Amino acid sequence: MFKRDPERAAEREAKRAEKRQQREEWAAKRKAEKAALAEWRQTHPAEKTLNQACMMHLWLGSKFGQTDLGPILGGHAEFVDAGAHKAWTATRLVAGVATMGVTAAATGRKNKGAAVINVTFGNGAAQTYNVKPESATLRAANQYVTAFNALAAQLAAEADHEGGASTS
Repeated sequence: MFKRDPERAAEREAKRAEKRQQREEWAAKRKAEKAALAEWRQTHPAEKTLNQACMMHLWLGSKFGQTDLGPILGGHAEFVDAGAHKAWTATRLVAGVATMGVTAAATGRKNKGAAVINVTFGNGAAQTYNVKPESATLRAANQYVTAFNALAAQLAAEADHEGGASTS
């Protein structure tokens, strides 16, 4: 009923085989990269902690000590908590008494303090992240900063060790 052209069939089969080979090579390469990353994170647990802390937030994650904005090596982070852990500060209490709580009721929220994460990367790039004044978010921000600084210190120690070993 249908005539198959053996040359075209062989050509199509060759293309399929080539694509299959490319897919297998890509999968093997990806598997090797994942294994290398898992091994690297085994020796650098702070990166895993950093990535877990930033998972639900718009903070930068890390892969092999690199972020989209620059390397962690040579960088540092600080967590500035300006009363974000307190539900009401003195000025807000005074403002609330003066307006009899109308502004807070009108906005429908307690006016909490501000918290930010200031991150400076090894290449000099800087980024500031606002942190919501919720206990889980504040805890994650503190964890992020601690892990970032720990990873930066570990990478600096490794760089010093490698630098000292190569000059000796």
